[in-house]
Parts: sequence; C-alpha cells; structure tokens
Amino acid sequence: MKKADTTKKAVIISQEKRKGFTKKIGNTTYDVSFHYSRQSRESMNDKIIRLIENDMQGMKNN
Repeated sequence: MKKADTTKKAVIISQEKRKGFTKKIGNTTYDVSFHYSRQSRESMNDKIIRLIENDMQGMKNN
C-alpha cells in the first residue's frame, strides 16, 4: 500500500470515530467536532476551563 493510500485510510477512520454537533446561531451554522486521547490525564471539563483561562490571559496581554 502506498503512503498516500495509508494516509487517506487513516483520515477516513479518524472521521468515522469523530464526535460532534451542529449549532445554528443567527444565520451562521457551526459544525463542531472533537476527539480526545484515551491516555489523557485531563478531563474534558479541565480542558475547557484551561482553554477559557488561556483565552482570557491572551485578552489581558493585548
């Protein structure tokens, strides 16, 4: 199997396992998908809090 074939197969498998949802706000539709590592030591809640805190820190620095 060629490398390109392997990469394409990996992308298809990855897309099949992907979780997500669609949210419409006004005239804009957001298609949100996510994945996580089973080896992660951080819960989804911890990850979201960390992302919000990092975003807020970035706003302070600007």
